Amino acid sequence: MPEPIAILLLTALISFVGSVQPGPLNLAVVQATLSRSFKDGVYVAVSGSLPEVIYTIAALKGRFWLMQNQILLEALQLAAIPFFLITGLLSLFTKAKTTAAIKTTKIPKASLSGFGKGMLNPQLLPFWLVVLVYLHSFYSLRSFSSQLSFVLGAALGSFAILLLFAWLAKRFQGQLQGLFLRFSFNKAIGLLFISMAVGQTLRIFF
Repeated sequence: MPEPIAILLLTALISFVGSVQPGPLNLAVVQATLSRSFKDGVYVAVSGSLPEVIYTIAALKGRFWLMQNQILLEALQLAAIPFFLITGLLSLFTKAKTTAAIKTTKIPKASLSGFGKGMLNPQLLPFWLVVLVYLHSFYSLRSFSSQLSFVLGAALGSFAILLLFAWLAKRFQGQLQGLFLRFSFNKAIGLLFISMAVGQTLRIFF
């Protein structure tokens, strides 16, 4: 199998499996699908996959420098704390939208939300640095086509798992909405984000 194709498939698989665990972006896709439509969930999935492109390019271009310079990694880790906390508080104190308000929600806003949550994931850069080191054990990754396959594979795998989350949310919409009639979906999201902010704080400072 040609190296670019092998890298594309392997990177896509790693990205897919690595994004399975629940996180702010996965939940944003589910929330957009349940509160608005499957199409909105797909928009969030597309925008949420774009940071994979940015971080994999950063990993390729600066892998040696980044391994020696921890400032960027620490800045991203610190930025995640207020982001998670503010998002959580906003979700807790935001009332559920009416049907009319949901229908008038603009797509770009949802897309920006997905992109922002993806960009402020403190695990992406070190994750792809580790994957890059792993791939170097089997492939040279010196050609442009191989590097392009690495970037596209990361975005493809991320989009595939987010699309699956959107489809599952649409498929089991009745059950999920029934569940959150008893407990506000916004409150569930808010509590999760706040717990992530606390966990990130403890991990960094303790």
